[in-house]
Amino acid sequence: MRYLGPHACEEALERGELRDLWVAESAWGRVAKLREAARAAGAVVRREPMDALDRRANGQRHQGVLGEGSAFAYADFSHLLAAVRDKGAGALLLALDGVTDPHNLGAILRSAAAAGVDGVILPERRSAQVNETVVRASAGTAGRVPVARVVNLGRALDDLKEAGAWLYGLAAGPGSVDYLGEAFDRATVLVMGAEGEGLHQKIAERCDLRLSIPMPGQVESLNVSAAAAIALFRVLAVRGGSR
Repeated sequence: MRYLGPHACEEALERGELRDLWVAESAWGRVAKLREAARAAGAVVRREPMDALDRRANGQRHQGVLGEGSAFAYADFSHLLAAVRDKGAGALLLALDGVTDPHNLGAILRSAAAAGVDGVILPERRSAQVNETVVRASAGTAGRVPVARVVNLGRALDDLKEAGAWLYGLAAGPGSVDYLGEAFDRATVLVMGAEGEGLHQKIAERCDLRLSIPMPGQVESLNVSAAAAIALFRVLAVRGGSR
């Protein structure tokens, strides 16, 4: 895994993933604490010209700091099930049905981390996975929330329901109700659909209730990352604003 920028490298270091750190001469003094912490953790720190980092980053923005380390550590889905059982009505998770844009996934993980969710579930197929683009789009926060990959999203949702969760599918159209009317007073899984396609039929059918976000401006739909942020913080607001 490659980490672009100081924030992503700091997050990787905190998780114990950072193995190598390259710092441009112009950024050397600015990231002194990061360099010292990386060395203390056993990472190899190198000072290189900016153009060398540009080549290593393949043209992506890095702010003079680039790191490499172990692959992103996905959580075991069983841990998310345990969170639902243990936290009961206070549990809050996200399930993403075919979100393929890594920038959207990164933005969603940033919102999830900010909201303190108990986990995010991704299908192994037809979905973006956590890579360097996702980490950068999350501003380095991707590792702050447990992310589990599952072979079959529908089966995972069934398991969550058996564990006591209530599944809310975010989808506009017939059969959907205004999300402002929900109390979210039980273990909650917000199920977000793919960009443009929305929820797949078999996933939508598993949801206990479908919610819509009212849009007085008559826009047809929101970006999935924006919708996820709105829904997450609505849950927090209704529950009293804390996790």
